[in-house]
Amino acid sequence: MITEINGTLYPKDSKTVQIKNFEVPSSAAEIHVKFEYFPEKMGGVDNQITLSFYDSMGIFMGRYDNPKDFKIGLNASPSALNTLPLPDIWKVEIECQSLISHVDYKIEINFEGNERYKWYKGELHTHSLHSDGKFNVKELNEYIKSHSFDFFFLTDHNNITGYQDLYSDKDSIGFIGEELTTFKGHMLILGNKQFVDWKDENGFEKPISIIKKEVDYLHSLIGVAHPSMLGEPICGGCGWKYFESPFDTNLFDFVEIWNGSMESKLLNIETIYSWISTLRSGKRLTATSGFDLHSSTDPEPSFWLKNHFYLRNKVLSEVLYAIKHGMSYISLDPIEVNFYDNIPGTTVKFNKEARYKFELSNAFKGRSIIITKNDTIDLGETYSEEVNLRNLDNEDFVVLLFLDKDGTPLVITNPVFFEKG
Repeated sequence: MITEINGTLYPKDSKTVQIKNFEVPSSAAEIHVKFEYFPEKMGGVDNQITLSFYDSMGIFMGRYDNPKDFKIGLNASPSALNTLPLPDIWKVEIECQSLISHVDYKIEINFEGNERYKWYKGELHTHSLHSDGKFNVKELNEYIKSHSFDFFFLTDHNNITGYQDLYSDKDSIGFIGEELTTFKGHMLILGNKQFVDWKDENGFEKPISIIKKEVDYLHSLIGVAHPSMLGEPICGGCGWKYFESPFDTNLFDFVEIWNGSMESKLLNIETIYSWISTLRSGKRLTATSGFDLHSSTDPEPSFWLKNHFYLRNKVLSEVLYAIKHGMSYISLDPIEVNFYDNIPGTTVKFNKEARYKFELSNAFKGRSIIITKNDTIDLGETYSEEVNLRNLDNEDFVVLLFLDKDGTPLVITNPVFFEKG
């Protein structure tokens, strides 16, 4: 697959940056770029143009200022990142240093590879001796691996010093994170390579909008942990007391709708239905779960709902992309979901009628429920169904819930989005 970007630049474009977008397919393992422009010189003076590439998460991927071919991938050119390129919309910045004449240019982008996705299991909320946990980081890593997880995030309270132990262990399956523990609520940051503080240099509370900018700058993600948890005197600072909603999609990338440390299932269920209301208002916010693990002696939740993420490779960039885009679902072991062509987080085009097909493996006795923007459909005691959806809006979604006989969720999927056209 090849994409071409063509254009003309003029001397007046000197000292400017022209931005062009292009789409990277989900199967791409390598991106090859050829850049040509004419004339390269005029009267012995160079037309000076370079390219910079940024992926769909806004991360700088490399700079092309060499006449040779340029490649981004797992065997990258010296001036590019050595990584599996993320799918979706990228941008190339055309940096016009000095133009002595008009220039006709062509950027030829060739995508190679046939990467395949599969489901990985991840725990997003854990603690170690670096805050109030009882594990050292290696013990935490072994505990998580013993429960068949593929990866986890270390989210100690207001601290990331655990990264020293995390990344020095060759057997580690962990990524660094942090739980901002404020006086008015807790927020999880995932993938931050630097410490983020919820206080300024004078000890005063930072606005969440400022924290969000810091998190975005670090190319990490932020979401609210256990927003329905009880606060004082049960758990100081645990309950969400900020003016801002925990479901504000301008501030947060995800929300923890199920927390394993909460004794009341009803509080978790309250969060789930607040999240569904957010989706029904037309906003997109990824739902996650977390054990909130502190010790191997912690009683495992009777309903430990675990995150499943749709990835090509178990690396941080892929995990953050999947979380950001909701390519995930939550389930009680050993239930797994086959979505066929309706992967959560993706968009399906339809004309008059849409179809949604799913199959639950190893399911307990329970009921399947489909949630759309304007309806709730009870499918009864079924674990496999192909549903014809006749009354969808032009822009709609489908969330699948699987509930036990007491109404406790055993499966919660992030939405598949449906668009007419």
